[in-house]
Amino acid sequence: MKRLLFYFAGLNLIAVSVVLNIRYDLGVAAFSSVMYAISEIYHFSLGIASVICYLLFVLIQCILSRKITLTYLLEVPLSFAFGFLTDIYDLFIPDIGCHIFLRLIFFTMTMFITAMGVYLCVKTDVVLTPTDGIVRTISEVFSFPFSAVKNVFDISLVAVTVLLCAANRAPLYGIGAGTVLSALFIGRIIKLYERRLPMEMLKKKI
Repeated sequence: MKRLLFYFAGLNLIAVSVVLNIRYDLGVAAFSSVMYAISEIYHFSLGIASVICYLLFVLIQCILSRKITLTYLLEVPLSFAFGFLTDIYDLFIPDIGCHIFLRLIFFTMTMFITAMGVYLCVKTDVVLTPTDGIVRTISEVFSFPFSAVKNVFDISLVAVTVLLCAANRAPLYGIGAGTVLSALFIGRIIKLYERRLPMEMLKKKI
């Protein structure tokens, strides 16, 4: 029960962070850049675009690990649940009209919220979001540290977003200073949490 509560909190932190980063209008977080571009280019809701990306990530995990496990299969219904949460927050979180300096401060704070959400979902070891699942799969298959893979993966998603927008002759949706900051620092913030927080407590029963 304790693990599930931490996990549910982490999932909501990630979903609300995705929407908040869009509201700041400084560039979305790197890990959500592709889904946001798909949403804008093809006029899907943000939740539907998230589901599309997540199902693709599940498929890539199966290919990389050369197996289909229950863990991967559980990421499928989670993808739909996360898409639903994202659309809910997108519906209720209003636009944030404030000075760019304040938006930059809020964006920085949200990076820590995002990293905490990812950290909780990973360390509670329930079901990862496919974004984190594919990072962990790459980490395990190639024996690289999770935080390092997270950094590289986020930067790769930004590159994919740029290529996707260019192929569709569309503006660079969601790409901005915030995207670069999140690509560079969210993985490092997760590493900070790895060093400072005793996550063994999450695996103990109440």
